Parts: sequence; structure tokens; C-alpha cells
Amino acid sequence: MAGLSHLRVIELAGGVGAAYSAKLFADLGADVIRVEARDHDLVRARPYEVHRWLNTNKRSMFAEPGVLDALLAGADLLIHDLAPGAATAAGLDAEELLARHPALVVGSCTAYGHGGPWAEHAATELTLIHASSWGNLSPAAATDLAQPPIKAPGHHATLMTAIVAAAAFLAAVDRAQRSGLGEHVDFSSLGAAARICETSPAGAAFQGTNASRAGVRSLMPWGIYECRDGLLQFICVEDAQWRSLVELMGSPEWATMEVFADAPSRRENADLLQLYLSEWMAEQSAAELFLVGQQHRLCMAPVYRMDQLVRDEQLQGRGFFVTDPDGRTLPGPGYRFDQPWWALRAAAPPAGADDGGTWLPRAATAPSEPADPTRRPLEGLRVCDFTWIWAGPYCTQLLAHLGAEVVRLESPEYLCLFRRMPFHPPGVEATPDSDGLFQLYNSDKRSLAIDLRADAAREIIHRLVANSDVVVENFAAGTLAALGYGVEDLRAINPDVIVVSLSGFGQDGPYAQYMAYGPSGGAFAGLYAANGYEGGQAAETGIAIGDPGTGLTAAFATVAAVSARRAHGVAARVDVAMVEAIAATIGELWMQFEATGEAPGPMGNRDPQWAPHGVYATGEDEWLALACTSDAQYRALVGVVAASGAGDVAAELGEERFATEAGRKANEDALDAALGGWVHGKDRAELFAALQAAGVAAAPSLSPLEVWGGDALAPDNRHHGNEQLAAIGMLERPDHPVTGRRVVPGVPWRLRNAPNGLRRPAPLLGQHTDEVLAEVGFAEAEVADLAARGALPGRTPEPA
Repeated sequence: MAGLSHLRVIELAGGVGAAYSAKLFADLGADVIRVEARDHDLVRARPYEVHRWLNTNKRSMFAEPGVLDALLAGADLLIHDLAPGAATAAGLDAEELLARHPALVVGSCTAYGHGGPWAEHAATELTLIHASSWGNLSPAAATDLAQPPIKAPGHHATLMTAIVAAAAFLAAVDRAQRSGLGEHVDFSSLGAAARICETSPAGAAFQGTNASRAGVRSLMPWGIYECRDGLLQFICVEDAQWRSLVELMGSPEWATMEVFADAPSRRENADLLQLYLSEWMAEQSAAELFLVGQQHRLCMAPVYRMDQLVRDEQLQGRGFFVTDPDGRTLPGPGYRFDQPWWALRAAAPPAGADDGGTWLPRAATAPSEPADPTRRPLEGLRVCDFTWIWAGPYCTQLLAHLGAEVVRLESPEYLCLFRRMPFHPPGVEATPDSDGLFQLYNSDKRSLAIDLRADAAREIIHRLVANSDVVVENFAAGTLAALGYGVEDLRAINPDVIVVSLSGFGQDGPYAQYMAYGPSGGAFAGLYAANGYEGGQAAETGIAIGDPGTGLTAAFATVAAVSARRAHGVAARVDVAMVEAIAATIGELWMQFEATGEAPGPMGNRDPQWAPHGVYATGEDEWLALACTSDAQYRALVGVVAASGAGDVAAELGEERFATEAGRKANEDALDAALGGWVHGKDRAELFAALQAAGVAAAPSLSPLEVWGGDALAPDNRHHGNEQLAAIGMLERPDHPVTGRRVVPGVPWRLRNAPNGLRRPAPLLGQHTDEVLAEVGFAEAEVADLAARGALPGRTPEPA
């Protein structure tokens, strides 16, 4: 079995995020015991038996007296989602636990983290996604700001951030097993969600601009198009792609008009372009156009429903959907190993099925290195980073935040797109080193400038790989192999190297060579078909989740491969396909389809179980997210309404028809109307404070400027972002040599026994070339020779 079979994990039953984080361990072979209460379990109470997806490969015990203490004595990791006060009340204060179990890792996976003014606030998926600005940006390209911003389907933000949490937990566990030094990983889902909101943090912090869900997309054409047999997502990034589309359409007269000649013109005339293109698309077959378009190197993807997703040729060819021992079909993992580590060995257990049991036996191990609280969990791990743009760099950035030494290989001739975007601060020259978007996703790394096409570059790559633990790349499938650096080539240099590849559709299968940008992932994986306003059309989420979703999935898989190599001596090959990374998180939609036989459609901000569960206008495009997940919370809400002086509204909300969860759901329209009327015109901050004081999950739907602040416009250089993010270290200000101290996203976890925060700003192009080459053994004369032979672009060879 191998994989993570050397680990023992306790999941203290809570919400979906903790359950999914623990599932990631269980599906790779860890012995995961879910300790749950007899009377109520949030995950088991979710509709459509979602627990059968979230609890695969786990065991279950009831939380009887003494059970948790007995398990802790042999555990490597405890995962819970309790706020600090609740954790202490449950006897799970991290400091006290580590005093009793010095090698234990405590992973608290909470919405806001265990520090800051929001630490004790009630939270749900709805309030999390809106407080992060992710929700405020959705749906993309909205046309009516009188309609509320909306969440993504299901617990999408919670699930995505839970993967990041799992990576951090696993890195800490790996260090604990090497050194005996336990840890408290204080993880904030808010911090993790806010930092992947596409370009909006760069616009806010570097230029003082406020991204919005409304308006024309930055590139045109871009959107979801209705074809005669379904929906198709299409984004046109390059002028060459536009010309290819025109050719595919048969060069209609309208497409050759001067108003569509270049990207700025197409954006300026977006309405006219969409009119013409939509008419053409309506006559096409989405299924056929996807295939033909990809043959023309056009980034098209079907907008799949659940019933279509399961029949897709690529997913079938790669065996994505799997069957558990009970015969239930479930989504597979978002990554592939060349080792048989991931499997559905056991179906989700009944509650308490393993009462009276204990840990499975395992071989005893002893720490192999001294405990050192000055080192981060992955410190000493070397990563050779061939990635660019977003998905790959986000993967390697997470590894760098965990302490890995990441060397980014960059070509000045083929600059990363994020070094070429228009996110330079006012008054700062636009250069590859001044772009704020690049700085967002490349802090904590070093940069080596190299021309991979030069023969002499092979000498550099050889030494880097020989001295690396991990190689990460996100080129099109087969590109690195064509340059002579395929998996077997790299293993010939270093048999112990872990090779990680990120791509749109995976390294094999009929679509392996197809293009995929970030929006393709949400379309293909079934997310967009269920996103949008209730009863309305499918819509894109406000961020192209395919990119960061692939990156964070690859980061977890990489840390898992590192841990497995240490424990079992096997260096795995990791294959992460964007479409699978997103499809792996649509379990709620899939279970609904399996239960009802109908593919889920858009629900807006609503939830299949809870009401109220909505976003309500307090003013013009100013919104408050509010959700009640229990009768007690609802009664508290009614109390807040009454205390505000709105006795008539409180009386209506107190009617018998709203007294139960089922009653509120059945009368949701009337409930929303009453709450919408009460909220409108009130001070959002005061409502937020009053509701949270009563224990009701509420949060403002924050804009990017409200989250990150507008430092580009702040002459005194003070923080102006969200108070909670500032308190937990998410508003970092590293001293960049070109742009100075501007806010960039920090690290969404805090460690008790290791340093916290960023180590360095994003690198200048080639900033560390000489430093890295010296570390891998090149003498100065050899470096000069490499430069003379064209391997080090931008470096002037020393005169003879």
C-alpha cells in the first residue's frame, strides 16, 4: 500500500473542510479515525449522503470518554475545525496537547484562524467565500449589479482551501517524524481563499483599483456560448488564436472588420463581437466544436453537467471515476502517481463502526535529525522549478512557504506572462521586475535566468537536477521531454528525484495535447454548469479556479510524494491534470446527481439544506452574507432583528412556518424577502457585529480593495486592508528592490515551532543566477564559459 500508510490521523468530526482534509490522507493509505458525536454530525447530516464521498477509507469511533485521549497517544496528526474557545473547552488547546504529546501535529482548519478579532466568529462556506472577495467577484462578467454576488456551488472554497491545509499539515507531520518536534498548524481558510483571487490583489495593492464582477472581460472573446447541443466555454488570449478562429469559421465578413483586428479593438467592441460570435456558435455542435477547435489550437472546453462528465472520453480513458467496495461510483483524485498508492480500499463507515478498536500496527521509527524550531517543515528540500504563469508557480510557492528552497528557471526570451501583465505601480517603470501580479505568486523563490535551448544549458540542468529533490513543470504535455528532460532523463540524472507535471488534461489520454486555460477547468469539470443565479444560465465563477486549484492540488501531491519517499524509499512521478483537480472537488454535485438522477443546476447563494442562506443588499452594491445552520442560530437571528427595533419583521420571522430547518427551506422566498427588507439601508458593519455577537454566521461581501487595501494610493504606507487578514499576517510587505514595500499575500497558516511569514520578496529576473550556480559547484570560470556559450541570457561574458 505504501503512500501515507506510515501515518496515523485523527479527524475530530466537524464540517466539510476538516472531513475533506482528512480524506486526502485516508485515500493515500493513512490510518484515519474519525471521532464523532452520537447526537449530531454536520457531514452526515448533509443531503444526498455526501458523507459517503467525504469519509471513504476512514474508520469511525464515537467520542466516548477516554477515546480521544487513548488515540492521541499514538497519533501523528489531529485535524479539527474548532475555534480557539471551543478547542480549549474540548480539552484540545494546542499548547497543552503538545506538552503531553511532543511529536504530535495539531492541525486546526478554521475559517479565520486562531488569532485576530474574527477568531471566534461563526462561519460557513457562504460567509468565508464572500469575506475573501472571491464571492464578490462572482459571477464573472455580470451585467446587473442589482443582483447579489454569488458563491460557487457546494463548499467549493472550503474544499479548495482544505487541500492547502492538508499540504501544510502533512509537511509538519513529516518534520515531526524526522525530528520528534510537534507543531500547531493554525490554518485560516479565509487567508487561503483570499490569496487566490486571480489578479485582484495586484490591482488593489499595486494600483489602487477595485476588480468587479461587472463589466467586459480583459480579453475578448471570452465566455460561455450556447451551441445547438450544449454549452461551450471559450477564451481567446493571443491574436494568433483569433486568426485561427476566423479561419475555422470560414472567414465571415464580420470577423474581418477593422473593429476586431486586435485585442484592444475586440475588447472595445465586445458587445458587437459577442452578438456575431453567439449567432455563429448557436449553429454549431458543442461536442464537435470542442474537438475541432482544439485541433486549431483554440482553447475551447465543453461546459459539462454531471451526466455528461461521467461519459467523457478523457476521464474514462484515465479512469477518473472509481467504484468503492459498496459499488458506489465516486470522483477520483485530482492527481496521479506512478505508484498504486491511491485507492478506495474501504467505503465510508457507519457512525461508530470501529468502536473499541485502536490504531493499525506499524513499524517503529526513531527521529533521524535534531529538533530545530528555527527551521520550517520543508527546509532543506530543493525544488527545480520549470513552471510559469499561475498554476505551476502557485504550487512551488506553497512549497517555498513551507520552507523548500525553490529555484525558478526563467527565460528572458520567453518571459512568464505574469511578468508582462499591466500591474505596475503608478510612477514605476513597466519592466519584468515591476509587475505586481508576478510578485503575488512568486514570493519566497529564487530566480535563475537560462536559455533551455542552448546546448550548454544541459550542463546546468544536469547539476540542478542532481542536487534537487523535486522537479516541477507545467508545460504542455511532452514539451520538457522534447527538450531532453523527460521523466526517465531526469531519473537517469537523479534516481531519487520526484517529478511533478501540471497540465490541462494530463500526460496521457486522447486529450493530452489539448489546450486549457484556467476557465477550462471549471467548465470541463462540471462546476460552471451548476454556477449562477437560481433558475438562470450557467456562469463562470469570478476567478479562473482551474489554475490555483491545479497548483494547490499539485502542492499537496508533492508533499505526499516527499513524505512517502522518506518513509518507503520510492520517488514517485506526479501527474496533475487541471480538469481532474477541479472534478475531484465536485463530490457534492456528483452525490446529488447520483441520488436524484438529475444534474444540479445553478442555485445562486442558496444551499440544499439550510435557510436563510443568502446575500442581502445593505446599500448600492454593498452586501451582507448571512446563513443559519441550526435552529438555535435562527432563533438568535430573530433576536437580533427584534433588538434592532424591527418588531414587525421579528414577528414575521418568528412565525411557526420558519421554526424548523425544513420549514425555513420550504418558505425560503418569503424568508429572504423579509430579511432583505430588514437589512436594506442599515449599516453593514453594525449588522455584522450584532449578528456575530449573537453567534450568527454573517460577513460582509468584501471587494478586493476592502480585503487588500489600496497601498498604491496611500502616501503614509499604512495597512488599509481587512483587519482579520492583517492580524494573521496575510498582509505582508516585503521590501522589493524595484517596487518597495507593497502589500502581497502572506502565508495562510501560522506555526508554533517554526518561523512564520515570508522569507523574501519575489525575485528579479535572474537575480540569483550566480548564487545558485555556485551552490551546485560551478566555478567562476565555468560560469563565464556557460555565458559565452549562450546558456545564461542577459549575462555579459567576461572579456578574454
